[in-house]
Amino acid sequence: MSMSRNNIEPVEIESASEDGGVTSTFVLDISDHMLAGEVCTGLAMALSEILERDPARMTPLSSVVDCDALQMLFHTRRYGDLRDDVSVSFPYDIYEVTVYSSGRVVVRG
Repeated sequence: MSMSRNNIEPVEIESASEDGGVTSTFVLDISDHMLAGEVCTGLAMALSEILERDPARMTPLSSVVDCDALQMLFHTRRYGDLRDDVSVSFPYDIYEVTVYSSGRVVVRG
């Protein structure tokens, strides 16, 4: 498997849905982006990995979520640690995206 740009590798978990189909849940880590103050950049890179599209060719995150608010919410603590127990969920395309203050991103579709 080739390394993705910026080392954001999704882990896919498939499960049976109620209608007999298969749903996929992707788990990614954008903690490095969070620590660098680039929450939305990390999210865009993560979503581009899942959608297998260039971020420039995707629906802009800013059209579905306030990137400045996300940045403030997940801003690191005084000594550079990530915040505890904060999460935000929002819809993106056909997915439900949940971002956790640990840097974990869960994308369900």
